[in-house]
Amino acid sequence: MTAPAALVARGPDGTEQVLVRAGGGLPAAARIVLATSRAGQDALEVDLLEGEGEAARLVARARFTLPRGLPANAWIPVEVSVGPDLRVRAEARENLRRVRAPAAFTPGAGDTAYQAG
Repeated sequence: MTAPAALVARGPDGTEQVLVRAGGGLPAAARIVLATSRAGQDALEVDLLEGEGEAARLVARARFTLPRGLPANAWIPVEVSVGPDLRVRAEARENLRRVRAPAAFTPGAGDTAYQAG
């Protein structure tokens, strides 16, 4: 199976990273790194988009609950995977601080081929 469209992550600062290229093989996995913006931040969010540029549609917003006490600029790796069924899963994992947080998804309003969860 191949990806019907690109899957893109848009971070809180607006930067975008292609996780899966259109026509790429599935299943697929990619890693992005998010960072806390302030000390004590208890969650991180990233938008997952289908397609690129102006035509991109929101698949879901992924929210990761973080442990208390993280400093500002703590880097949190997030692993995103897409199965052959086009289901998107995401988990924040960072071994040094023992962060392990599955994504809580808020689905987008648009009709997309990818499904969160």
